[in-house]
Amino acid sequence: MSGPPLVCVAALGASLAAAAPVGAQAPQKPEDVVRTENAVIELANAKRAVADEVAAGTRAGARALRKCKSRGPGWARIRAVRVPAQRNLYRRGAKKLWKDLNEVAGETAALDAYRKPFERFVARLDGRLADPVLQAGVDAWRGRIAYYEAATGFGTCRTFERRLKRVRQFKETVPADYLAGDIYQSMVRFVAGRRRGAAARYWGAGRQAALLSARTHLIALGGDPGYATFFAFGHSLRG
Repeated sequence: MSGPPLVCVAALGASLAAAAPVGAQAPQKPEDVVRTENAVIELANAKRAVADEVAAGTRAGARALRKCKSRGPGWARIRAVRVPAQRNLYRRGAKKLWKDLNEVAGETAALDAYRKPFERFVARLDGRLADPVLQAGVDAWRGRIAYYEAATGFGTCRTFERRLKRVRQFKETVPADYLAGDIYQSMVRFVAGRRRGAAARYWGAGRQAALLSARTHLIALGGDPGYATFFAFGHSLRG
């Protein structure tokens, strides 16, 4: 997931949550800037309010995945492989897959908690900003939400077991090494592949550039740099 360091987003969120309504502080700012900054403050408050929900959801997802961390049909299939090199390869692949799915489960928990705040943020601004640069930033936000919907939600033991159904033993030959290696790669590349597919459809350099341009433009219009940065990176699922 792209975005600034965790500490940066979290610190911005904490400072924005304590801020007063922007409209009362800087009436001289353009209306689009005032609307954007008020929406940013609301989003920061909303993300802070659901922090416990994110933590609880993350714990629940991790707890559910522990059921297949070292046992289950997939692991039984790996242990049944009698060729040590193949068995060890599958074991490494399964561990990497499980670790990646655990990360996805955490992101899913964050999205579940942030979904409504994200949607309210976009709804407050979408189609209401006259400035095309700022509106393009809102459009990019919509794409980021769609990306998250496609790139999360599959961090489960069910996914883990499905990916391990391909595990099997091959005779010890050079072609068998390639076949086992292909199964291994299907495990270790699975999550990254899902994310790439989601990014290709809903996210990319153009939308990231739109957010960065909106940040720069907000500051040029007299907006607060901290608010502008949160507009560009407040979509982070990490805080």
